[in-house]
Parts: sequence; structure tokens; C-alpha cells
Amino acid sequence: MCTHVLLAGGFPLERFSCMVIRALPLLVALSAPIFPQGGTHPLERALALFNAGKYQDSFDLASAYLLQNPLSEPAHKIVGMNQYMLGKPEEALQEVKRATELAPNDADAFYYLGRLHFSTDKVAAALSDFQRALELDPSSVRTENQLGQTYEALGRWPDAERAYLKAIEIERSQAKKSEWPYFNLGVLYHNTMRAEEAVAYLQEALRRNPSWAQGKVKLAAALASCKKIEQAMALLEGAVETEPLNAEAHYRLALLLTKTGKAQEAKQHFEAFEQLSKR
Repeated sequence: MCTHVLLAGGFPLERFSCMVIRALPLLVALSAPIFPQGGTHPLERALALFNAGKYQDSFDLASAYLLQNPLSEPAHKIVGMNQYMLGKPEEALQEVKRATELAPNDADAFYYLGRLHFSTDKVAAALSDFQRALELDPSSVRTENQLGQTYEALGRWPDAERAYLKAIEIERSQAKKSEWPYFNLGVLYHNTMRAEEAVAYLQEALRRNPSWAQGKVKLAAALASCKKIEQAMALLEGAVETEPLNAEAHYRLALLLTKTGKAQEAKQHFEAFEQLSKR
């Protein structure tokens, strides 16, 4: 029988298990429209700059293009996403909204608008955006997965579960693999007291991304809830080794070390957790 809550004597109770909104990398990459000039089109270069993390350069180039081409939907999208990354979320929303107006059948535009609404805590608006994106492209794993996160943020757990399962169904039929729907469903199951099911899906997430520290942390939490302490500790030790700034990994490892009577080692990880939490 699996249990859920771990106690840390002298430290706050488990503080990670009920976190609902697990932010994905905001925009791993903007989707590329087809440009006619084979790498020389200004928006193609702006897109490459964005995906390389050079947001100001990308913004400047796309903005200059937009001045000359105010009805360019890709330009509005690229400008908007750069504005978000440069700390201007409201301006970003206006630009990407304009992109959806100019291209009402562009699933990507609605996906990015949903990501912006979600990231700015406009969750109900995000839900509408993701639903529209899925109407336009029902085979999108990332949109179905993000729909699941949106349902979670709204407290609609059964809807979130269905969305993640649908994302997994789609993912299994496609060549490109993604760990995210497995991860999010596993965390949802763990947070709703279904730890054994959580273990199965989190293991699938790690099969798709074996070196992922946060995947190891969440799988360790589920294993610990199922009393599989040694397996959980081994995963957490690996997570701390590969990602020493992961505060949750230190915290969970400290809990298990305390539970197994290794107080001195636990103290070191609690201290690391406290230091990282202040950053």
C-alpha cells in the first residue's frame, strides 16, 4: 500500500507534492513557416536567433520586418514571443493575439497564445486557446499535454488525466517522442494518491529522457511513497550528482536520509536545500 506524505523533522512538511503548474520550457522552439529564400529571409533569420536565445537581436530584426509588413502573421508571432522572453508579457499577448486574427486557422498561433495566457496566469483564456489549437491540429502532442496542465491549474483532475492520456496515445503513434505527457500524468497521479500508477508513467518519461534530473526526482518521490526507499535514494543521488542546484532533489534526499537514520548526511542536503531556496 502506497503512502503519500513524508515528514521532515524540524523542517517544513513535504512542499513539492502538491505543486500543480509545472512549467514546461516556455518555447523550446518556434515553429518555422516556409520561407522562399532558403535561409536569407529576415523572419527566418529572426526565428533562428530566437531559437538560439538571442531574443533582442531576433526582436529587432522581426520588428523591422513588421514595420514594412504589418499584416505578416509570422512577424507578429516572432515579435510577440521575443517580447515575452524580454520581460514584456502584456505586449507579447497583444502581438500574438494579432497573429491569431491574421491567421485564424494557424494552430501554432493559438498554441503560443495559450502558452502566454498560461504563463501570465490567465488560465481560462489559455484553455480556450488550446482547445482551438486542437480543433485545428488534433494530432499535436504538445498542445494536448498543455491542455492537461491547464485543466490541472483549474482543478479539473479527471479532464487533466484524459488530456495526458490522449497526448500519450498520440505520442505513441508518432516518430517524435516526448517525455512530457508521461511526466505530467505521473506527477498528477502521485499528487492524487495514486503512486503505483505514477511510478509506471514516470518510468516511461525517463525511458524517453534517461538523464533528466527532474524526472528522476519525481520518480523517486513516487517510489518513496510505495516504500521503495533504496530505489528512490539511488535516483535522488544521481539527480544531485548531475544537477547539484536542484533544490527539490536535495530536499527529497534529505527526507529519505532522515527516514533511514543517516542524520549527518541528511543535514548536509537540508542545508543545501535551504541555500538554494534563497536564490
